[in-house]
Amino acid sequence: MKGQAVYDCKSMCEALGSCCHNTKNRCIEKMCEVDKTKCKKMAKFLKCLMVCECLCSYICTCCCEMEEVSDPCLKELCGKCDKLLSCCKDLKGCLAEYECDYLNCDKLMGCCTSCKSSTKSSKKSKKK
Repeated sequence: MKGQAVYDCKSMCEALGSCCHNTKNRCIEKMCEVDKTKCKKMAKFLKCLMVCECLCSYICTCCCEMEEVSDPCLKELCGKCDKLLSCCKDLKGCLAEYECDYLNCDKLMGCCTSCKSSTKSSKKSKKK
């Protein structure tokens, strides 16, 4: 990915990374309040948040310093977004709506969907 698409990707990754960062402590707090099965799902969610935050930071660095993002890196972002989406759906299935709102599930799902569509559109433009 090069050109303007890099900057679009950077802004989406910044939003996702920031949301992941801001949600981690909320997740840890809620893990102490729920039963063991919900806690395990939240632990998986927390791991996804940490990985996505670091990956987004790396991608943003590539955007700034190299002004390009490799295809394997974009593929990794899509894969991690899929895992985060799956975790959010699992949490929405077992937690109350207000708890999911507190954990930014819908916001994270929106960020992931934007990132995934951005990477797919850049692949389509390369094929043309």
